[in-house]
Amino acid sequence: MNRSSTRDSLKTIGEFGLIRQLQRQWPTSSPRIITGIGDDAAILKARQGQQLLVSTDVLIEDVHFDLNYQTPKDLGWRAGVANLSDVAAMGGTPLYLLVSMALPVRVPPQHVRELYRGIQAACRPFNVELIGGDTSSSPSQIFLSLTIMGSVRTNRALTRNNAEIGDHIYVTGTLGDSNAGLRILQTRPANRRRLHPPAVETFLVRRHLRPAPRVHVGQRLAGRKLAHAAIDLSDGLSSDVGHVCEASRVGAEIRATALPLSSQLRAFARQNKRDPIEIALRGGEDYELLFTAPATHHQNVLRVSEQTKVPITCIGEIKPKAFGRQLVLSSGRKQKLSNESFRHFNRR
Repeated sequence: MNRSSTRDSLKTIGEFGLIRQLQRQWPTSSPRIITGIGDDAAILKARQGQQLLVSTDVLIEDVHFDLNYQTPKDLGWRAGVANLSDVAAMGGTPLYLLVSMALPVRVPPQHVRELYRGIQAACRPFNVELIGGDTSSSPSQIFLSLTIMGSVRTNRALTRNNAEIGDHIYVTGTLGDSNAGLRILQTRPANRRRLHPPAVETFLVRRHLRPAPRVHVGQRLAGRKLAHAAIDLSDGLSSDVGHVCEASRVGAEIRATALPLSSQLRAFARQNKRDPIEIALRGGEDYELLFTAPATHHQNVLRVSEQTKVPITCIGEIKPKAFGRQLVLSSGRKQKLSNESFRHFNRR
């Protein structure tokens, strides 16, 4: 990129100039793409024995992100992972991406290119191709919408509505890190002075800004028929357990002592006099997978963990619907599993 390109503006290069720049930045190469960016619609070759997966996410400035404490490239990465994670939860293979955005003229084209670099960096390990999208002007805020397309073997997709009574409940990775990282970013003073030990801040902030999509875990669970139901942890563990229970018409028992918590999250909670369990239950955007599987598949599930090098932890069990959703505390006492994670249209 030459220096002059960093001094242009959306007004001077226009919508189609921006699109041409992005085409050059992310060229397509897959033989399955007959027609990609540049026409009214993309034309794709379908695969036999596969079902199509399609998912869309919308990100709105000051609702889902704040560029005061993350870069455009960070935003792009997280936007890409949010979509990859949806495909991972279904056990699929991500294939194509459409990116649409509405931008105020104050946004430098360089920021748009950096945003795309973040999306591209997140998607590159999975060979995802950019096949289209749309651009528009916005009066004040940035609006970003990504649509991802993927595939899964016919009748192998993991859904939320197939959990069975007696299934073990599993999660990948550790929980609550992203929420703690977000809180660190939101409370850092203007001079960026660290409020926590560097190792704690670095780990938690990275977990928020650069989450890892668990695509390979989902693919193995679906391909080997190990899981009954799955969901990605975007709204928070409490809410997402609730989504599975509602869709499958079952209850759930979660053991607080079984929740996988990083040492960095525990340190953050101690310093801020907060309960790490509550952060893990209610904090969203970890983009880990929650899934249910028969107890007889436990050893095979652990093998998936070994093969993908992603920790997988059993945190509870699916119960009858009448049981409800309960959290077993370290004392053995049970309480209703709260459902107080982020909900749209409920902000004050």
